[in-house]
Parts: sequence; structure tokens; C-alpha cells
Amino acid sequence: MSTKITKNIQLSLLLVATLGVMSGITVVSSLPLISHTFSHIPNIEFLSKLMLTLPSIIIALFAPFAGYIVDRWGRLKPMYTGILLFVLGGSSGFYLHDFYAILAGRAVLGFAVALIMTSSTTLIGDYFDEKARHKFMSKQGMTIALGGLLFITSGGLLAQMHWSYPFAIYFIPLLFLPILIHSLYEPKRESHHEDIEIESSLLPVYFTAFFVMVLFYMLPTQLPYLIVNTLKGEPQSVGFVIATAMVFNAFTSMKYAKIKERFSFIQIYSATFILFAIGLFIVSQATSVAQLYFSTIFLGMAFGLLFVNTNAWFLSQVSAKKRGKASGILTSSLFLGQFSSPIIFQPIVNAYGIQGLYLMVSFLAVFISLALFIKSR
Repeated sequence: MSTKITKNIQLSLLLVATLGVMSGITVVSSLPLISHTFSHIPNIEFLSKLMLTLPSIIIALFAPFAGYIVDRWGRLKPMYTGILLFVLGGSSGFYLHDFYAILAGRAVLGFAVALIMTSSTTLIGDYFDEKARHKFMSKQGMTIALGGLLFITSGGLLAQMHWSYPFAIYFIPLLFLPILIHSLYEPKRESHHEDIEIESSLLPVYFTAFFVMVLFYMLPTQLPYLIVNTLKGEPQSVGFVIATAMVFNAFTSMKYAKIKERFSFIQIYSATFILFAIGLFIVSQATSVAQLYFSTIFLGMAFGLLFVNTNAWFLSQVSAKKRGKASGILTSSLFLGQFSSPIIFQPIVNAYGIQGLYLMVSFLAVFISLALFIKSR
């Protein structure tokens, strides 16, 4: 591993990193419109949320196998295969107008993201030593947030014209391929062992990744319905609110390397759960869309640190020869959390409403923060 990585390699990995966020939130502004368009389908409000979460369960199931592929056959071929499938499956909603056919396209997108995220996470571990990795992951977190800002805003504006137009954004990764092919190289492979057990020290990382994603996906799966149905906002307001959170997400991600020099992983988690709790509490008390923007300061800062901290913690724990398989399980944990989020929270939403859910989870986040603070002491 080297700290002297060319700018083109870093740019390539940063472009690939944006595909994870593109896979989900790009079409979030279309969800209420999709549920209205296909209102003849029973339970369409819940089924429309599967546009976000179906890829997640496919990723969760396939990512460990993707990790096996990456360890066996290298990092780059799975990545390029994933990008082509990403374009094919992600853009399906642009030219298909049967709801279930579009869901099938979202499943293809899931296979693609499993390959892309597993191979790219492995490459970061291969290319960088620990100090350089923290600096790069600050850039990565900022890039993901800014990519999210771009995609959610563009998706919201395109959804104004037609619910299917945001799906055209999934053609963009075709533009990434020339620089990726020119810049990235296959790292030297570690000798392979038939049975590589994953260390038990990674189990807390996997659980944390799952839990963080369950909480994060409260925003794209629940917030559109709160804004449009409860607060009577316009569909583009969904994109603008989440995009504002992405700005603060980018700011705190950019500062991660400096924060990590002063605080441990657990201390960072403790602080971010307090920020998360404040943001959720504001949402739970909001009576207008305008009030939601105050929550984006805290929610954006919290998630800007949570994701970078989780990935950095993971890469600090795993050895090179197990990196592909371990990255696959991490990817599986993250996206199992995405898929599980609306399923876990729907009974609470049915009983207490979306704002009732946010209030309950804000109190849970305070408890978690205090427990982590005590542990860190």
C-alpha cells in the first residue's frame, strides 16, 4: 500500500463512490408520483418504497458472493461488469412503464451495486495505508454527499416533468468508464487460502453498519410521505430538504481525518448519535416544510460522520488477504439495513405516524449516545 496515489486514481475511486448514493436517492422524489401513477395496484404506497429497498435486499444477499468473486478474480473486472449492469438496471424506469418490470430492473441494479461497492472498498484498502486512507475517506465522504446533493436535486427537478425522467440519471456512469480504465490498476494479489474465516472483531462493525443504515433510510423512505402527504409540500421539496442535509454531510465528511486524529471511533459515534437525535426531534415537531430545513443541519452532520467512521473502522480491522470477502459482508450489512428499514418501522408508522416514529427514535439515539460515551470513558 502506498500513500502516493495519483490524482487520477483518487478521482476514479471518488467517481465510483458516488454510484452507491446514486443507486437509491436519485428516484426518491418520484416515489409519491409513482404511487399515484400506479394507484390501481393494491398497497402501492408500500410497494413503491421497494423501488429504494428491493436493490438493497439483492445487494445484501449477493454481496458476500461478490466478495468471493473479488478475492478470486481480481477487483477491476467485477467493478466494470457492475457498472454496465448498473446502467442497464438503473435506467429501466426511464423506458419501461410496467411497475413490476421496473422492479425487476431495480433487482438488476442490486446485483450491480454489490459488485461495485465490494470491489471499490477493497481497492481503497489495497491502495492506501491507514493514515492516507483516513484522508482519502474524508474526500470520499464529501464526494458522496455532494453526489447525493446533485442526484437528489436533479431527480427532484426531473420528477417535476415526469416521474420516469430521474431514471435517466443512471446513464451517467458510462461517462466514468474511460478514466477508470485508464487510471485504475489491479493490485498485487495476496496468496489465497481456501477457508478464510472472518475475524470475530469485525462482527461489531457489521452490526453497526446494519443499524446505521436502518436509521439513515428513515429519511428517503419516510420523509417524502411526511412532506407530500402530511405537510402538503411539493415533490421537489423532498429533493431540496435531503439535498440541504447533504451539504452539511459533505462538510463534516471533509473534516473526518482531523476529527479522527483527536477522537476514537466510539467517541465519534457517541457525538454523532446526539446530532442525529436533535435532527429527528426537530422533524418530529415540524408543522411546515420550512421547519424541516433546521433539522438538516444536525442530520447531515451526523450521517456525514457515521458512514465515514464505519468504513474507516472496518478497514482498520481487516487484513489484506481477507479484504474482498470481508468487504462483501460489510456491503451486505449496509444494504440489509436499507431493506429492513421500512419493514421495521412500518408498524410504528401505522400506529403513531411518521413524526411519532421520528420522536421515538430520537430518544433511542440519545440513549445510544450516552451508552457509547460511558463505554469510551
